[in-house]
Amino acid sequence: MPQDLTYEELIPPEGDKKVGYKVFDILNEVLQDKQDLGLPAKWAHFYELGKNKHWKNTKNNQGVALVAANLLYKHRQRTCNMITGNNPTFDIARIITGEEQEDNKKFDSLLKLTDFWWRETEQQDIFDSSVNNGETYGCCIEKVIFNPELEWGLGEVETETVDPFYFGFYPVNCRNIKKAEANLHFWPMSLREARRRWPKQAANISGDRELLQELGDDRREIKGGMSGAETSAGYLSTLAGVVKKVLNFDGSGKTDGDELIVCEMWVRDYTMKSEPVEHEGQKAVESTPKYTGYIRKITVCNGGKVVLSDQNNPSINPEMPDEEAQITYLYDKFPFILTPSIKDTYSPWGMSDFEQLEGLQKEIDKSISQYTLLKDKAARGKLINPANSGVRDEEFTNYASIIRPSTAEHGKGIGYMPGPQDYHDILKAIELYKDLFFSVAGTFDLEQAQAPGRDVIAFKAIAALLEQAQIMSKNKTSNYCRMIRDRGRMFLSHVQNWYTEDRWISYQDEGVDTPLSINGRDLVLPAKLMVVSGSTMPISKIQQRDEALALYERGAIDRPELLKKLDWPDRKKVLDRMNAGPVGEAMQKLSASGVPPELMEYFQAIISLDVKDIQQDIEKGEMPPAMAVLTEFMQQGEQQQQPEVPPAEQAELAKTQADIQKIMAEVALLQEKTMSEKVDQQVKSEGIGFDTEKMELEKRKLDLDTEKTVRDLDIRDLDSSTKLMQEVNKNSQGPYNEKGLKSNNKKV
Repeated sequence: MPQDLTYEELIPPEGDKKVGYKVFDILNEVLQDKQDLGLPAKWAHFYELGKNKHWKNTKNNQGVALVAANLLYKHRQRTCNMITGNNPTFDIARIITGEEQEDNKKFDSLLKLTDFWWRETEQQDIFDSSVNNGETYGCCIEKVIFNPELEWGLGEVETETVDPFYFGFYPVNCRNIKKAEANLHFWPMSLREARRRWPKQAANISGDRELLQELGDDRREIKGGMSGAETSAGYLSTLAGVVKKVLNFDGSGKTDGDELIVCEMWVRDYTMKSEPVEHEGQKAVESTPKYTGYIRKITVCNGGKVVLSDQNNPSINPEMPDEEAQITYLYDKFPFILTPSIKDTYSPWGMSDFEQLEGLQKEIDKSISQYTLLKDKAARGKLINPANSGVRDEEFTNYASIIRPSTAEHGKGIGYMPGPQDYHDILKAIELYKDLFFSVAGTFDLEQAQAPGRDVIAFKAIAALLEQAQIMSKNKTSNYCRMIRDRGRMFLSHVQNWYTEDRWISYQDEGVDTPLSINGRDLVLPAKLMVVSGSTMPISKIQQRDEALALYERGAIDRPELLKKLDWPDRKKVLDRMNAGPVGEAMQKLSASGVPPELMEYFQAIISLDVKDIQQDIEKGEMPPAMAVLTEFMQQGEQQQQPEVPPAEQAELAKTQADIQKIMAEVALLQEKTMSEKVDQQVKSEGIGFDTEKMELEKRKLDLDTEKTVRDLDIRDLDSSTKLMQEVNKNSQGPYNEKGLKSNNKKV
């Protein structure tokens, strides 16, 4: 398309009257290119095949039933179920910019936030719709924006599956929409909704009845039983001519109606603006981009006559500093994702499996229809009525009646022509086409994993088939994983720009929901979201559980990992109970019943000791008895429950308590003195006994020494012995020896 030399950008400046018409002029070229490629007719035909509309009519001219066994639907459904079998597993490429611990905490918050958003906003269901579109039309388009009307005005990131019929890009020969100059999204909208969303332009907005008639969606008519061939001139086929009529101002867009066409263009605009700046006390003029990231969004309707909005990049918060905004993913990117099912190096629209399988599907339908014809007509084949039988053909009816052949011999000639005895050739043809179909499609049947004579399919065989299926669909899986990755990065970009208020999310920690506060301004850092390849594919849960049990029995994994693989609910509580044991579980029950912490500490201290240690500690006074603890606790509770006393009474009460304490102290002192005296007497008594025992021991020692001395002496003669005995007696009698003396006793 020749460029207008009056301006350098693709679209005229904001406020120019030609802005809306230029947008629709580019839309006209985009639609014309899609028409030249045959995309609308091909997509409508693929939609027919998915709806099991394989024949123009269900019966031919002879009334033969035409049957269709829709293996295309089976293949598409199986592929979608396989690719969307699980939620994706996200990861983040960590780029440390400051403190490592703080940055890692932010990265973990981003990861938990992405998982929460995917679960809470049903992103898996949107992913399923996108894959379904991709497997039907050969491509799918997603649009990720921040919708301020969601979450009761708080706003939320929204993902929209865009119909390929309502999307385009410019220039038309572009191979990557990220590098395109413009992305266009157009769709029908009710007149009331348009006037509500753009109240300033409500008086100028009108319906596009004639334009919508030319935009009639073939798929709506397909639902009513009409084929695409009968409606191929409907949807988008003559839109280019209608747009030209609108551009020529012939009034075709002025008719009133309930709906209109809204076109939204995201275009790159490198227009600069001059702003006064002051540097080192000197004023100067600096040129800066007018549009953030050179992204401009224009919304028009009524064939370009009404410009609903012309704004700066709506993916970036204008209050965010430019150096921070440049870190976010959507700073210089369009919020659209075009993902092909099978890559086509010539066109970004990709290819569909239907293109490869349609021919085999037709042969299968023909073979099944032939088999049905023979099956239904074999019992009532061709009737043989000889020309000379004498019976008219009209007499052969389904009602009971009498026929009269001319002769008995002629009557024997009347009968049915025998039909074929078997249909092996047709059945073999059906099996052959079916095998070729699944061979080309790269899919499989679970019956292939079933061993002869067995009705149970081993989980190892299923796992092997799932792995083989993943290998066959590797390209598809890579494309859709890239789509999820781009969707997640766009989500994080919107979070960093528009989550300006604290929000609460939850994440799973050992099977327990844990709250976490999130603010997008605290998460502005260079983070690249990744998706683990193949994480959305189905896995064999039975295989995982059996492997986990085997590894646990061999000691290769612990209990937390085992419960994680088993996907056990509330596994953290289970592990806590197992680690605490029966006593710990009992203590938890006591705590839950309202036992105070002081008593809990006392009970825990008792439980940790042996019975002998408890008795010894109580006897030594190192541990109070249970009754004393309970009594003290009850007294404290009673004191806390006592009502407040007036100040005067409190003083009197304090004096009385002081007197009581003084008396109790004196009594205690007397008791201590009494105990001391008792102890002294006991000590003295014990000392006397000790002295007596000592004297007895000394006497026994002396006797032993004497006996030893006598034994040791060698008495040789009587004189010596006598002298010795005398000496001994003398020593034993003390200072008095009265032998040979007179008595000195006096008579009183």
